[in-house]
Amino acid sequence: MKHSREYLLPIGGLSLGKHDFRFILDRDFFGMFDYSEIANGNVEVSLTLIKQESMIDLHFKIKGELEVACDRCADEFFEPVEGENELILKYGEAFEEESDEIMIIPVLQHQFDVSHLLYEYTILLLPIRRIHPDDPKGRSTCNPEVIERLNQLEHHESTDPRWEALKNLKSEN
Repeated sequence: MKHSREYLLPIGGLSLGKHDFRFILDRDFFGMFDYSEIANGNVEVSLTLIKQESMIDLHFKIKGELEVACDRCADEFFEPVEGENELILKYGEAFEEESDEIMIIPVLQHQFDVSHLLYEYTILLLPIRRIHPDDPKGRSTCNPEVIERLNQLEHHESTDPRWEALKNLKSEN
């Protein structure tokens, strides 16, 4: 993973209280992650940071769209994503992930990189099954050539004669 300074929060230099940050996740952002299945997006993240004496509360609001491959036709399309996440940073002796919502950071840490959190929180908003949405009339917007070819392949499947023999045995009983 490549790093960018724009995703480093200057937590050491912030005063106590509320601070707002805004990030745009696009092709450049997703290009920082070598292993990413997502190469492009248009996502806006609003981050509200509340710094207190012994901890920092991070609240992420994510909204936008990610370019993904359709599971049905493999063409690219933009899938909308929207959600919120919260993370609490507590001060301690060493870095440690206490849970999904609580992270311990060293007392002397002056910066905190949120790029990996932005990536993970955004990717987790994607649905498991990614297919083109239907048009207003309820018809698929998938690539019609690919769908036609898949339908042809489906109709040409032949049944294994051994299965037919087993079905006959079952119906005889």
